[in-house]
Amino acid sequence: MSKTILQVKDLEKTYENGVKALKGVSFDVKEGEFLVIIGLSGSGKSTLLRCINNLHEPTGGQILFKDRNITRLNKKDSRTLRSEIGMIFQHFNLIPRYSVLKNALTGALYRTPILSSLFGFFSQEDKDKALNYLDLVGIKEKAHVRADQLSGGQQQRVSIARALTQGPQILLADEPVASLDPATCHTVMDYLKKVNRELGLTIICNLHFLSLVRQYADRVIALKEGKLVYEGDPKNIDQSWFEEIYGESAKEVHVN
Repeated sequence: MSKTILQVKDLEKTYENGVKALKGVSFDVKEGEFLVIIGLSGSGKSTLLRCINNLHEPTGGQILFKDRNITRLNKKDSRTLRSEIGMIFQHFNLIPRYSVLKNALTGALYRTPILSSLFGFFSQEDKDKALNYLDLVGIKEKAHVRADQLSGGQQQRVSIARALTQGPQILLADEPVASLDPATCHTVMDYLKKVNRELGLTIICNLHFLSLVRQYADRVIALKEGKLVYEGDPKNIDQSWFEEIYGESAKEVHVN
């Protein structure tokens, strides 16, 4: 039985404008699990991920990472946490003029002396790690190409390698295929699943399309208006549950 790596307990997040993004959300995550979070835009999915890696501070509840309370950390501890909990975003966030390898190496900045990082000097160990992760996601042959010369799907694979170079124990993915065409969606998701299986890395991923969720997720949770309304096997989300999560007038879109 896998150990629990993350516990979210009665999590609340209210923004300064009064919007309640999360309302008492609770769930556990097992080591090595591929957990997907679904829900309409505005349901609280992105807020949840940003609370987990301390980009947002919750207004209530707790988050425990390996039994350590990470709910409200100071700036130094937050930076350390983000080396342990990596994150990839919808819009890649690469540095366009940097090479693919140098972008991947930015994942090692937190453990690189400031002067060395300013001049782009990284250890051979970190260079080897970055190249290995670029190879894992099928983009090593582009190591010395500028990031802005890559397609969207290739850039997202570089962002995965960058996150892996941090050496995280959990990888958060916030709508990682939302900016990509359907064919490229599967390529990126295949590599995320490969990372999950071959490295045993725990992944928590926000997705829109249920067809992708059913194919890649071990387990799914659904948010609606900031509340957790479903937790379980993605294959058990039938039409009734789909309407409960997305609304009676919603229609499912399949990504083939």
